Amino acid sequence: MSPGMPMNPSQDLRVPVLIVGGGLVGLSTALFLAHQGVRALVIEKRAGTSIHPRARGFHERTVELLRSTCASEEVERTGATLSGATGGELKAVTLAGPVLSWKTQSFTAQETGLSPCPFVFLGQDRMEPILLRAAREQGTEVRFRHELMAFSQDAEGVLATVIDRETNVAYSIRAEYLVGADGVRSPVREALGIGQRGRGSFGHNISTLFDADLSPVQREVPLGFAILTHPEAGGVIVATDVKDRWIYATRLEVPRESASDFTETRWTQRLRTATGLADLALKLHGTFVWEAAERVAERFASGRVFLAGDAAHQMPPMGAFGANTGIHDAANLAWKLAARLKGHAGPGLLATYDSERQPVAAATANQAALRTLRLGKEDPDDDSDLVEDRAVTFGYRYGAETPLPKTFVPTGEVGTRAPHVWLDLEEGRKSTLDLFGNGFVLLAGSEAWSAAGRRLSERVPLRVHAIDGWQQAYGIEDRGACLVRPDGMVAARWSGPVPDAEHILASTLDAVLFREEALSES
Repeated sequence: MSPGMPMNPSQDLRVPVLIVGGGLVGLSTALFLAHQGVRALVIEKRAGTSIHPRARGFHERTVELLRSTCASEEVERTGATLSGATGGELKAVTLAGPVLSWKTQSFTAQETGLSPCPFVFLGQDRMEPILLRAAREQGTEVRFRHELMAFSQDAEGVLATVIDRETNVAYSIRAEYLVGADGVRSPVREALGIGQRGRGSFGHNISTLFDADLSPVQREVPLGFAILTHPEAGGVIVATDVKDRWIYATRLEVPRESASDFTETRWTQRLRTATGLADLALKLHGTFVWEAAERVAERFASGRVFLAGDAAHQMPPMGAFGANTGIHDAANLAWKLAARLKGHAGPGLLATYDSERQPVAAATANQAALRTLRLGKEDPDDDSDLVEDRAVTFGYRYGAETPLPKTFVPTGEVGTRAPHVWLDLEEGRKSTLDLFGNGFVLLAGSEAWSAAGRRLSERVPLRVHAIDGWQQAYGIEDRGACLVRPDGMVAARWSGPVPDAEHILASTLDAVLFREEALSES
C-alpha cells in the first residue's frame, strides 16, 4: 500500500470468506457458498464483469454443478445448446480461400444416459452477469473497483487491506478464510510465494471481438472455427454465441509489439485481409492480450488462503477446459469451507482441497497442452498420452494415482462423480443429480440404511432418499447404499446390508469430515 494512503476504520469489516476476484470462478465460489448458507464478500478490481467472451463453452459437468443453484435455469435458457447443430472447421489462406481443408462436425443429440444437462455455448461476457445476479440474490456482496493491497494470516483468520478505487480510501477486512480467484498473474499466489510447474508459455496472442456479416464467405454449414495462414493476417476466427459476432486472434510478438500497436485502422485492415472481404463493414468491441501457457501452482492452499481458477492453473484454450476446471475448483472448495465454518468438520477437511484438486488440474492442463501441440499438424506425433474429452470433463478421480482415466465409464466408485440416473418419483421424473448439492445425501436401498441416515441427520447435514432404480449404475446391490458429497462426488458406497448401518455410516462421515467429535460415539 502506498505511504500515506488514507484509511477509514469505520469501513472495516468482518466476513466469513473474502473472495479476491469477481470473474467466473470467484462468482461461482460465492454462489456455491451461498447455496451452503455462507455469505461471502467478493472484491474485484475491474469496474464490472467481463466484456469479452474469453471462455465460450461450459461442459455438461459444469452445468450439472450449477444445477442446484439459482443460476442454473438462466444459464441453460441463455446459452445455446449444440445438440443437433452442425459446425464447420476451416483451414485456409483467408475465409474466402484458397481452402486448405474443410470439415463439418455434427453435434449429436444429448446423451441423456450420461447427463441430464447439455453443453452450453455461452460467452464469459454473458455468463458472468448471470452468476453475479444469482450470487447477489442469495445475499452475496460483490464490490467492483475494490482491490486487494495486502494481507496477512494467523491462526484465527486473515487480515486484508483493500482500497476502494472510486474514493482512493483503504479499509480492512477480517475474514476467517480468503480465496484467491484473481487470475493468471494472481497477486495472492505471488504473496504466498507459491511456485508453478508446467511447460510454460506457448506464446502471446492478441484478440479482438467484432461484429460483421460474414455470410459472403460462409459455406454450406455455419463456420465454427477457422485457422488462417495469410502471411499478413494469420490467426484464427471463431464464432461466438451471438449472431454475427466473432473473435479474431493472432500472435503478438512480445516484446516487439504491444496492444497499443493494434489501432482501429490496423484491425480493420487486418480483418478485411483475413476474411478476404476488401469492403467488410465491421464494428470492433475491444482488444485483449492473453498468453497460451501451461502453468499449475505447486499447491492450492497455504494456511487459511486458497487458490482457485486461473490463479491455481493456467492452461491453453484447446479443449475449453480452463474455466470449467476453475468452476469445479469452486464446487469442491465451497462445501468444505461451509462445513468447517458451521462446525460440522475438522480442519483436516480443508487440506483435501489441495490434495484433490491440484493433481486433477495438473492432469487437465497437461491434456490442454497436448492438444495444443497437436494443433495444425498433418501427422500428429504419438498421442498415446491423450485421454478422451469426456474423461477430462466427467471422469476425474480424487485420490487416484492416475487422476484422469483413458476413457470415461461411470462406475459410482469412491472419488468419482456420482452417476446420473433418471428416477420416477412422486413429484415427477428427476435425475439422481437433482438430489445433490446441499449437504450430504444418502441413497438408501433398504430401511436399515434409511433409518440410520435419518438418525444421523439430526446431527450433521444429511438428507436421506429411500429409493430404488439407481443401484446398478452405482455398482451395488439393491439393498446397498451410497453416500454422496455436496459436490456430487461419491464419498462411500456399500454393496449390501451391514450389521450396524448407523455405526458404519457415522464412522464414515467422521472420516470424510475429519470430525473431532465422533458421531459414532455421540
